Amino acid sequence: MKKTVIFLIGITSLAIVACRHPKQLARSTFPATDTSKIIAHKDSTSAAERAKFTSDMLKGIKDNNIAFNTFSGRMKLAFENEKKSHNNLTATIRMKKDSIIWISVSAPIIDEVMRAVITPDSLKLYNRMDKQLFLRKMADAEELLNIPFDFKTLQDLLIGNPVYLNDSVFQVVKTPSIISFSCDHPKYISLFNVFADDFGLQQSKVMDKDSTNPNTRSCELTYGDYAKVAGRKFPTTRRIFVEEKNVTKVALDFTRYDFDVPLTFPFSMPSSYKRM
Repeated sequence: MKKTVIFLIGITSLAIVACRHPKQLARSTFPATDTSKIIAHKDSTSAAERAKFTSDMLKGIKDNNIAFNTFSGRMKLAFENEKKSHNNLTATIRMKKDSIIWISVSAPIIDEVMRAVITPDSLKLYNRMDKQLFLRKMADAEELLNIPFDFKTLQDLLIGNPVYLNDSVFQVVKTPSIISFSCDHPKYISLFNVFADDFGLQQSKVMDKDSTNPNTRSCELTYGDYAKVAGRKFPTTRRIFVEEKNVTKVALDFTRYDFDVPLTFPFSMPSSYKRM
C-alpha cells in the first residue's frame, strides 16, 4: 500500500533539494460514518438482503470506474514529512492505459526538475538537479524507492479509481450519506467510505494485516471536488497520508484533466548524467 501510493513522493524527493514552507495538509477522521444513524445491516436484516445490498454496492462502485484510453493532467503538488516539505510544485501526467505513465515535476523559477517514464516492465527517471539517471526494471524498483509497487495500482491511484477493492467484503455500515465497508486481502485490510447516493469514492485506507509487525504500515486516501468530464466523475483533489514510523502527507490538486487526446511521451537520456 505504500506500494504505489507513495511513489510520487519517492520520485519527487529524488528530484527536489530546496525545502519550502510546509503546506497545511488537513486530515479528516477515518472512517467518517456516524454510526448513531445506521439505517441498514441491522441484526434484523436477512443474509440474503445483506448479500444483495453488498452486490448492488460493488456494482455501483465499479460502474463509477473511470474508463480511458489516454489521460493528460496537470496538478499542483505538495508533500511533507518529518524531514522535509515541498510546496508550489507542479506535476504534469500523461498516461496510456495499461501501457505507459509519463510524469514531469517542475518547481518555481528552476522549471523542470524531474521526468519519469513508467511501464509495466520498467522505470526510467532523470533528476536534473543532481544530474542523475535511474534505469530500473519494475521488479527492481524497490531498490530505488525502498518500496514495492506495481503499475496498475499507480495507474488507478492517478486516475481516481479505487485501489485494493475486491469482492471479499465485510463490516458493511450504511448511514444516510456514507457507506463504509472493508475488504480482505492476503496481506492487507482495505477500508472504504463511499457516498450513499452514487457510490462515489470519499475515502479509502489500506493497512498491513499483520498487526504484530513493529513496522505496520497504512495508507489513507481522500478524494474530493468531483468534476463531470464527458460522463466521468473525476476527483480533482486527493489527499494521501502514509504512516509507518512517521507520517508523510501528500496533496494533489488537478488544475487540468483531458481524456482520450493524442499524446507523446518524450524521454531522452542525457549522456552526461550519472547512472544510478
